[in-house]
Amino acid sequence: MNDPGISTTRESPRWLIPGVIGLALLPVIYVTTRSFLAMRNVAYWDEIETVLDFLLKLKASPTWQDGFAQIFSTGNEHRTATSRLLFAVSLWLTGGVNFVVIGVIGNLCLFGVAAVLIATAGTAARRLQIGVLSAALFFQLQHFENFFWSGSSIDHFQVVTLATISFAALAHGTRGGVRLAGLAGLLATFTLAHGLLVWPVGFLALAFARRRQDLLVWSGLAAVTVGGFLAGYHFNSGHAIGDLSAAGIGRIAHYWLTVLGAPLAMGNATVAPALGLALLVMLGTQLRPAVIAREGVALPLALWAVGAALLLAIGRVDVVGGHVHSRYYVLGSLAWLLVGFIQLNAHPPSAQPDRGLLRLLPALAVFNLAANLTSAHDAQSWVTCRDAAAHFFQVYGRDGAGPFNLHPSPLYTGHITRLAEEAGIFRMPESCREQKFKDTRTVGTIAYFVDRIPVTDTLVSIEGWAAYAGHAAKPGQVHVVLQSTKTRRIYTTTLWERADLVAAFPQEKWRDAGFRFQLRRWSLPKENFQIGLLITTEHGAEFTLTAHHLDLTGKGEGILGEGH
Repeated sequence: MNDPGISTTRESPRWLIPGVIGLALLPVIYVTTRSFLAMRNVAYWDEIETVLDFLLKLKASPTWQDGFAQIFSTGNEHRTATSRLLFAVSLWLTGGVNFVVIGVIGNLCLFGVAAVLIATAGTAARRLQIGVLSAALFFQLQHFENFFWSGSSIDHFQVVTLATISFAALAHGTRGGVRLAGLAGLLATFTLAHGLLVWPVGFLALAFARRRQDLLVWSGLAAVTVGGFLAGYHFNSGHAIGDLSAAGIGRIAHYWLTVLGAPLAMGNATVAPALGLALLVMLGTQLRPAVIAREGVALPLALWAVGAALLLAIGRVDVVGGHVHSRYYVLGSLAWLLVGFIQLNAHPPSAQPDRGLLRLLPALAVFNLAANLTSAHDAQSWVTCRDAAAHFFQVYGRDGAGPFNLHPSPLYTGHITRLAEEAGIFRMPESCREQKFKDTRTVGTIAYFVDRIPVTDTLVSIEGWAAYAGHAAKPGQVHVVLQSTKTRRIYTTTLWERADLVAAFPQEKWRDAGFRFQLRRWSLPKENFQIGLLITTEHGAEFTLTAHHLDLTGKGEGILGEGH
C-alpha cells in the first residue's frame, strides 16, 4: 500500500497514540487469555476424525507415496493439506499430537494476519487504523470456535493468513514477491477450497497494474495449482451441493449475505443479510482506479474475503441449514475490517489523520464489548459441553455415558481413541497418571483396606483407603502399585473422603485416606498384577503389597484376597 504521506499542521496530543494502542490491546489480551484458559489436550468432535484417524492412517501407510496421498486427499470438498502437514510434522518430531500446541499455532495465525496488515499499511496513521480495526473485529468471542478449537478449525485461520501473505507479497512488486505470493497461494489452495480464489483475484490485481510478465508467471502457477487441486477431486456424497434452481440460488445469496453481515449483526439472522448487502455496496463504491492503485493489499484481500464467503455459501448453505457457525465469522470480520479501513482513507488526507479513527473508536469499543457479551454464553457452553464429555469419558472409559459426547458416534470415539492411545499418538486425559519414584522401600505398617476392584471391558478401578497409624492422611499421598512378574507400575489416585473412617477411628485423622484408582483397560498390559499401596512420607516412598490381584490375562477381573 503506497501512501503519499501526510503533512500535519496541528500535532495530536502525545498521549493519543499510546492511549489508542493500549485500548486496542485490551480485547487482544482478553481473548488470548480466554483462549488459553479454554484449551485442553482433548480430542473433540471433528478432531477425532481429522486428526487422530488421519494420523493413524498416516502412521500405517506402507510407503511415502501412500502417506503423501493421505495428506493431499479430499475431505468434505476441501484439501486440508497444510493442517495435515502440521499434524504429520508433530507426529514425526514428537511421536504424537498435543491439541494445546495446535491451538496456540492456530491462534498465532490470526496474529499473523494482523501483523502483515499493519506492516504493509503504509504510514504510521494507517498502521494505527488497521491495527485498531483488527483488534476490535478479530479479537472477540464471536470467533470462539476458531480460538478455542484450533484442532478442528485451524484451517479457517490458516487460509486467511495465507491469502493475506499472498496479496501482500504480490503488491510488493518484485520477482521475489511474486514467488512468495505463489507459494502462499499454493498453500491457501490446499488449506480450504476458497483458497482457490487467491488466483483470480491476484490475476485481476496484476492485470490492473499492467505487470504483464508477472501476470504470465502467476497464470502458470495458477494453472498448475488448480490442476493439482482438481485432480481426483470429488464431493462428499452426503452433502447437498449444486442446487442451481431459482430457489437454490436464492438460498445461496441469502446465506452469503448472512455470512458477510453476521459479525456486525452479532448473529441476528434478520439483520445480518441487510448488513451483508451494505458491505457489498460499500465495497462496490471503492472499486475506483485511484482506490485500486492505492490499496494494493486491502482491496484484493477484501474481494477475496467476499468471494470466499460466496464459495462457502455455495458449498455449505444446505449442509448447515443456513446457520452461520462461529468458525465462518472470520471471513465477514476480515471483509468489514478492510472495507472500513479503505473507507477511512477514501478522502484526501486531513491536517489530523487520526480524526476519523477517533470518531470511530467509541463505536468499535462498544461493538467489541457487545460481541463478547452476546457470545459469552455460547462460548462457555461450548467449553462446558466439551469438558463434560471428556469427564464422562474419563470416568467411564467410553464415550456416550453422559449427557454430552466427544463425537456423534460414541463407538467411533472409543475405537479411534483406543487405537491412538495404543499407538502412542495421543492420550485422552486420565484421572490417574503413572508416576516414577527413584527409591521405594517395602514396609508392613501401612493400614489399608481395598473395598472394590471392578473391571469392565473399558475400565479398571480400585477403591479403598490407606494410612499410617498416628499420622494424618493427606490428599495425594496414596498411590496404587501394580506389580506382575514382568513389570511394576505406580499410579496416582484421586481423593475419596471417608467420613466412615472418622467415625470408626476417632483418634486418627484419616478423612483424606480414601482413594479411587481408574484407568482405561487398554492402557495396561494383559498381565496378572498383584496390587500394592504406596504412601509418600517424609521418609520417602513406602509401599506394601496386598493379597489382592488385578488379573487382565483373560476376561479381566479383580480378586479380593484375605487380610486387609
